Amino acid sequence: MLKRLIRHLMGSGEPAPGVAPEPEPSLPQALALMRSRDYAGAEQVCEGVIARDAAAPGPWELLGAIAFERGEKELARERFETALGLSGDRLQALCNAAEANRQAGCHARALELSARALALDPGHGPAMHIQGLALQSCWRMDEALAVYRRLVQQQPDVSRAYASYLFLLVLLGEDPLAVRAAHCRWAEVNAEPLRERGAACANTPDPLRRLRIGYVSADFREHAASSFIEPILAAHDPAGFETYCYSSTESIDATTAQLRALATCWRDVRWQDDEAVAGMVRSDAIDILIDLSGHTSGNRLGVFARKSAPVQLTYLGYPATTGMSAMDYRVSDALLDPPGAADGYYTETLLRLPHSLWCFRPSASMPEPGPLPALRSGQVTFGSLNSMLKLTPQMIALWSRLLLSIPQTRLVVATVAAGEARERIAAEFARHGVPAEALSIRAPLAREQFWSLYREIDIALDTYPCNGGATTCEALWSGVPVLSLAGALFQSRAGLSLLSVIGLPQLVAHSEEDYLRIARELASDLEQLSQLRQGMRERMRPSPLMDAQRFTRDLEALYRQAWRNWCGQVRHA
Repeated sequence: MLKRLIRHLMGSGEPAPGVAPEPEPSLPQALALMRSRDYAGAEQVCEGVIARDAAAPGPWELLGAIAFERGEKELARERFETALGLSGDRLQALCNAAEANRQAGCHARALELSARALALDPGHGPAMHIQGLALQSCWRMDEALAVYRRLVQQQPDVSRAYASYLFLLVLLGEDPLAVRAAHCRWAEVNAEPLRERGAACANTPDPLRRLRIGYVSADFREHAASSFIEPILAAHDPAGFETYCYSSTESIDATTAQLRALATCWRDVRWQDDEAVAGMVRSDAIDILIDLSGHTSGNRLGVFARKSAPVQLTYLGYPATTGMSAMDYRVSDALLDPPGAADGYYTETLLRLPHSLWCFRPSASMPEPGPLPALRSGQVTFGSLNSMLKLTPQMIALWSRLLLSIPQTRLVVATVAAGEARERIAAEFARHGVPAEALSIRAPLAREQFWSLYREIDIALDTYPCNGGATTCEALWSGVPVLSLAGALFQSRAGLSLLSVIGLPQLVAHSEEDYLRIARELASDLEQLSQLRQGMRERMRPSPLMDAQRFTRDLEALYRQAWRNWCGQVRHA
């Protein structure tokens, strides 16, 4: 979001990367260098502009954007605060500084600055969006939802803010038909008008020929999605499929390089608008275009809205419909979306994999499970390492009942930064009678430190109504059994799908009382817990969850089925 605000601030007349440098340092020159990922050069130009005009806020804002590109969020916050001090309460500067503070974890400051921006312009979409995101980060979900609802009612064409609203509806487990309707309202304003711009596809309708498939994502990096897409890219049959990746990834890293090496062709499209990317997809003659983001941050649904490829489907990255008529299919499985019961929740036609939606490849740097912690500590430790945004009062009430019903147990809750969110979550547990010493709330951690938490945890507790995905897989690979509560919706059935495919459906509860029963039984049998822990990896390795060749052949069969359907439609047109 911040990069787009900066781009808007600087206008659209910047030269493209590779132009000859101007006689004096200038912001367009610095921006061109930043776009080409020459961050040191861009910083040097900005410093030259500052030396010439110390009171100019523009170079400080661009320096803030460069810091974000490098993942230096605290430095970015400092630079945007400097820019704000130089510019005064200018609307764009307030929004930039608010977003920088939010991403750096200074949520109270983000709320203050977004409120100041809204005092200048009460209907300013970006300021309202930042306010909603900051409220979510403070675990004030109802207030965030109210802000989003007001925003989408007033400005339904603010597509990225609308996406945050839609995702929050999913996280909170709102009525599935209401969620579908909300996605369709987004599409009516933001997607359907674009379909008329789509050029007719000239792809040869041969059902047996080698196909070009394109994956579109902003998360080709160290991200949960990469644990699932990397094994598929590695296992695709080159005789039947060419793979193209369209990457909007902003913070590239070693994982980006690994994924790039696996693709037939890699397109870095983060600076291209949706119209340009759609033209690129058509020029590449992509047969099947696959969205890996849904309505999450950095998505390129505008490319799909233009019907850039003959067959388009959404897979992996989002637990609900896109709402778009141009999205033909959605990949799922029969446990996540039971046939007949769930089809009406989507605008897409469901293609169901025979085993599970996911194929998981753990990082080689994940530590070995180690011995059961309870054998050393003398008490059973439960743990939830899912995103704080998935915590709900309903789940906390259930976990509180669990802790109070089993003596000498404790709960580790991760990904909650110090501040208002942690205070509110601790207060919610206290309201249900959980003593402070039974609760350990941890801040977000670097990846290796995060994984090391599993050496403290005997039993992982899945969240509800939005279950974990990658977090569940990582917990299991760390030897920690995961207790999951299944509901009627896709997002509340991920645990059912993952645990069933590795042969542990008995860890899935279908009611709160069932959940408590399973937890008590697990906690009372340390020998069983220890055996589960030591044997978990051998249980997972041969399963479809980790058999990349088997999984990818199944996925390719779905792609081929969708392609045959299109060929049949063309022949009968």
